[in-house]
Amino acid sequence: MRSTMKTDHSQGPGGSAGDMLHGIGGKLLYAATRVALPPLALAHMGLAEYGLWAACFVLVGYLGMAASGFTLVYLRGTARHHAAGDTAAIGRLLSTGMLAMAAMAALLLGALWALMPLLLGLFKVPAEQHAVAGLLWLGTAAVFLADMSLGAFANVLHAIGRVRREQQVWMAAFVLEALLIVAFLQAGMGVLGLLAAFALRYLISASANAWLACRALPGLRLSWRLFDRALLRSFFGFGAGMQLSGLAASALHSADRLLAGMLLGPQATALVDMAAKLPGTAASIGSSASAVAVSATARHDTQGQTAALLRVYRDASRITVASLALALPLLAALAYPLTLAWLGVGPAQAEVAKLLPWMAIALHAHMLTGPVNAVSRGRGQLGPDFIYLALRAAALAAAVLPLMTGGATDLPTLVRHLAGAQSLAAICFLAFAHRRLCGRWAGLWAPVLAPTLAACGLAVLLHLLVVPLLPAAAGRAQALWLLAGAAALWLPLVAALLAAWLLSPAEIHTLTRRLLRPLSRRRA
Repeated sequence: MRSTMKTDHSQGPGGSAGDMLHGIGGKLLYAATRVALPPLALAHMGLAEYGLWAACFVLVGYLGMAASGFTLVYLRGTARHHAAGDTAAIGRLLSTGMLAMAAMAALLLGALWALMPLLLGLFKVPAEQHAVAGLLWLGTAAVFLADMSLGAFANVLHAIGRVRREQQVWMAAFVLEALLIVAFLQAGMGVLGLLAAFALRYLISASANAWLACRALPGLRLSWRLFDRALLRSFFGFGAGMQLSGLAASALHSADRLLAGMLLGPQATALVDMAAKLPGTAASIGSSASAVAVSATARHDTQGQTAALLRVYRDASRITVASLALALPLLAALAYPLTLAWLGVGPAQAEVAKLLPWMAIALHAHMLTGPVNAVSRGRGQLGPDFIYLALRAAALAAAVLPLMTGGATDLPTLVRHLAGAQSLAAICFLAFAHRRLCGRWAGLWAPVLAPTLAACGLAVLLHLLVVPLLPAAAGRAQALWLLAGAAALWLPLVAALLAAWLLSPAEIHTLTRRLLRPLSRRRA
């Protein structure tokens, strides 16, 4: 069956770049909810219990990578069939992938249940918390694995250009989750309230995406009868390579929390998780550019549009550089007042303040590789993924092995070594992958590295200027006033710097006109 499909113009102008910028707005809202939740959670539970919740996402991160190959197959296959107007082929692709993933999810959940005693010992969970930890970890994994099958509809929306529709669902779901967490914690549910809110979020988002996908593709049919064994080669052939890459990437990404938990116990896992929260949330604001770049590249690549593909890479790079430079250097420079305003005075705040700058530096370098990796994945090329993994693994081993063989170590030293390894590997890979994609290194220094280094230099000056002004016995109020003043100084300076480096004269003129339009209306 073939059907006529039209491009969705309801989402407004801007194409892929517009989708990337729209995603940044959602990420800002997401950042606000994620930053507010840890202090609230700690007010209703202990640090060790929160550490169990943080460990959940180390585990589901590994499980979730089993779906990463499926995601890319959905994107490329749906984009190709949508361009050909073949709705029936999309139905076969979805039916086969969802059934195969459901079977894989059941096997993974069974394996997690069987390995639970080993994992409880690995994370040094006290005996009195075994029951809660087991329920949390199995429950979170079950929700996540169910979404891995039903999450196919979100990939379909990306592949057919309904990116903003999927982002709207995601925004509504995480806002609801935040409200439910507040309600459940106030009701005394403790850490189990976090699990309940997490489950409801994914149930609602999966249902909404399914409805939107079926509405956008009239005639789309899903059935076990449409299962096509011939398609399994795509999911478990090319997809298997992506899954292997994703599993390794997840292992390296969570290495800090995993090593902290293994060497120093659940409280160290919680401290590292909290130190990563602000940088991770800030970095995620620009990650929508890479997410959109994968689907946009898949569409352009299947249609042989090389120039459009490179334009997607340039737009994703500019948006990523700007969003990272605005936030992460500032977090590293003002780590102490930030954690003081966020967590209040206490042992946890003092420890997190030591770790946060290193987490921000490492994540900044890593996220710069996002656009070039996204374009490679959208083209179906997994070689760069494995090259980056090899670089990260080698740097990680060189940094950590001396600490592990030398006996006991402290948490700040461990985090510093990991951050240095991550940063070195990321910059080396970025230089290699950019040249491989563009054919030369031109275009890497001016729009990527130079503005990044300039923002970092400004952050160092800000640290030297502002942090000494904070009194020794300061509390939340003084920290908030200091942060407000620093942000008022930082944002216009860095915004002007980034505009000069990343925007063309025509773009600066358009942006200035839009910013001044409200003033001209008032005068009129």
